[in-house]
Amino acid sequence: MNNPNPEKLLLLGQDSSGKAIITSSLTYTYEQLRQKVLTNASYLKKHNISSGDRIGIIGQNEIDYVINVLALWQLSAVPVPINWGMNESEIDKQLNLANCKSVLVQKDIKQKLRNTTRNQIEYPFDIDGALFIREKFSANEPAVIIFTSGSTNNPKGIILSFNSLYNSGINSNQLLRYSRSDRWLASLPFYHIGGFSIITRALIFGIPLIIPDSLSTNDLDASLKKLQPTFISLVAAQLKKLVDDGISPNPELKNCLIGGGFSNQELLMKAYDLGWPINIVYGSTETSSFVTALLKDETVMKPNSVGRAVPTNQIQITNKNGDELKPFEIGEIAIKSNCLMSGYLNTTETNEVINNGFYYTGDIGYLDDDGYLYIEGRKNYLISTGGENVNPVEVENVLVNHPLIEEAAVFPLKDKVWGEIVAASIVLKKENQILTEYEIKEFMKGRISGFKIPKKIFIEDQLPKTELGKIQKDKLIDRYKLTSL
Repeated sequence: MNNPNPEKLLLLGQDSSGKAIITSSLTYTYEQLRQKVLTNASYLKKHNISSGDRIGIIGQNEIDYVINVLALWQLSAVPVPINWGMNESEIDKQLNLANCKSVLVQKDIKQKLRNTTRNQIEYPFDIDGALFIREKFSANEPAVIIFTSGSTNNPKGIILSFNSLYNSGINSNQLLRYSRSDRWLASLPFYHIGGFSIITRALIFGIPLIIPDSLSTNDLDASLKKLQPTFISLVAAQLKKLVDDGISPNPELKNCLIGGGFSNQELLMKAYDLGWPINIVYGSTETSSFVTALLKDETVMKPNSVGRAVPTNQIQITNKNGDELKPFEIGEIAIKSNCLMSGYLNTTETNEVINNGFYYTGDIGYLDDDGYLYIEGRKNYLISTGGENVNPVEVENVLVNHPLIEEAAVFPLKDKVWGEIVAASIVLKKENQILTEYEIKEFMKGRISGFKIPKKIFIEDQLPKTELGKIQKDKLIDRYKLTSL
């Protein structure tokens, strides 16, 4: 393969005749993609988009989305991918936080912005004409602003530079070992760092990006069979659907990345039995995607770990004073990396989480003697009840071991007596099953300390989740916040 460099994010240096993007209906070479990008850049320039402008982009995973991101980069503008599944007020909030001058909206979903007064540019464009070519490039300038996934009520806009995206891609090669025959399936939404980084990895290493017709299980399966990717990234909810449907990967698939925090060993074993070559990884938008990896051969030796730091990343566990802890001591996970964010849109928030080159994640965990990382939960979700601290993940793990419980989410509720109480929402494995709060508490006795047993238990038809399957505990807290007062 040609030597990768940051300028490849601007379509410079790839094999012009090599395949760049593949869909079920068409294929673009890198030269064809470059012509489309430069034409779109010229069109957007005529719409008064210029250097430094922040431009929202709202659309599904498809080829024109990628073209427009690259066209904005030609203009030195900064794309701001927005989750098209949000409602209009949520979308407007993020566009306002990023101070977006205009917004590119896919025609099929333009109704999402019926009432906004912001300048809208619908795509795809049916154009030919002049080609706008960027003259200057600095790898340290902002490349994209990506918002956190929306699992809380306060999304944060995260600024990532070209250098951060490039270094993340280079670091990923320590695990993935790209070759000319590789192909990446765009299996996560482009507004998510997991999906966006698939675009940048493909560009950096000059390998084809496969875009499925949609992110449904059926279309992912169809792309696996027809278009034969070698790499795919999934979240746990996607993997579960594929496994539940008995879907095996295509024989050429070399690696399936599953995001960190994943600890469902039963699902993992079922996936292995179906042939899925899973590596568990851990990272965040703030780190431009994954910074640790657990190889398939290590899952038996290190169950529930998210692996070791991928070079050149460093991981420390720290106490509340910022002192580094010893192996097996639980504290906050801090990461030093050459692919860290430039910062949040809010400078104050940035200063709260970055210190001495380390990003303090807010995740709680520990390292073992061999440097393998284990996630215990989120710092801001620890529950303080009657002077005792309770880790929700520990309680959830006990709950889902009940033979009738499919899912569990544990969260704090304010209480006049205890300060906070432990509460849980659960989903049963089968409809019409009956499981009482008393029976659940009796099951938990002896399996966990008494003060950790939930004082309130709610039976749900389903748990509120983001599009990527992350449980939205803030919504559960809002739903039940008056029940304990």
